[in-house]
Amino acid sequence: MASADANRRGIGLMLVAMGCYVLNDACVKLTTHSLPPGQVLAVRGVFASVLLLGIARGAWRGWKPALRPIVGVRCALEVTTALASVLALTFAPLATVSTLMMTAPLMIAVITMVLGWEPWSKGRLIATAAGFIGVLLVIRPAMGFDVAFAGYAWALVCAASLAARDVVTRRIPAAVPSATIAVATTIAVCIAGGLLGVSEQWASPGASELAALAAAAGCAALGNYALIAACRGVDLSVVTPFRYSLILWAMLLGYAIWGDVPQPIAAVGVVMILVAGAFTIQSARRA
Repeated sequence: MASADANRRGIGLMLVAMGCYVLNDACVKLTTHSLPPGQVLAVRGVFASVLLLGIARGAWRGWKPALRPIVGVRCALEVTTALASVLALTFAPLATVSTLMMTAPLMIAVITMVLGWEPWSKGRLIATAAGFIGVLLVIRPAMGFDVAFAGYAWALVCAASLAARDVVTRRIPAAVPSATIAVATTIAVCIAGGLLGVSEQWASPGASELAALAAAAGCAALGNYALIAACRGVDLSVVTPFRYSLILWAMLLGYAIWGDVPQPIAAVGVVMILVAGAFTIQSARRA
């Protein structure tokens, strides 16, 4: 077992990581009403690629490991995750999108049990069912609004793609360096954004849009670093449930910037998703 100080450090870093991820989403959302999705992905991808290449330069082992088919599958899932995220943020409130995206651990629990990678667990199945009932409570207040519902649908697509991406990541051989995977997927998203731009009408980004997308890339990179550091030398069963602090950060930031306040029934759904996800993660760590 890790020491209490190590666990407190891990919890603090996990809170920082989730805050950085929410800031990334908020910065992206600030640009979605003036820039099309492909342009957002491409411009942010340029900043992220430059930043990541600088960070990973010492650990780079060439392109050969990145040419494995399973790495290509992960790159494709990274593209669908990023695109669905941008579309969700375009149409729906930040806090709701973040909440629905955090159903990914519930989806992973089902996938790993179906594939036989983990044993069937009645408690995890009940928690997963409760979490998806929470999803219905979250999206019900906006069922009558097509635009918001489209955003919620894209958020769930993003969660499913995120779950599939994480499952595929588990199957990538240890011989493929993490730096190679990170650089390959970042560049893939940037290229996909550029290709998507063929069917879009790109606008000339102003200083505010460029600053927001540069900040988004920086926040994502810092969040990844803090997440890795948070999971080292700690009891994961203690630290990992704090990933769900992302929902709290998103609510605070959504209220501060856009004045978003969840309806009472949606708030109940948020709590159900939070509790179900935390239980699922913790039970998987114990197993």
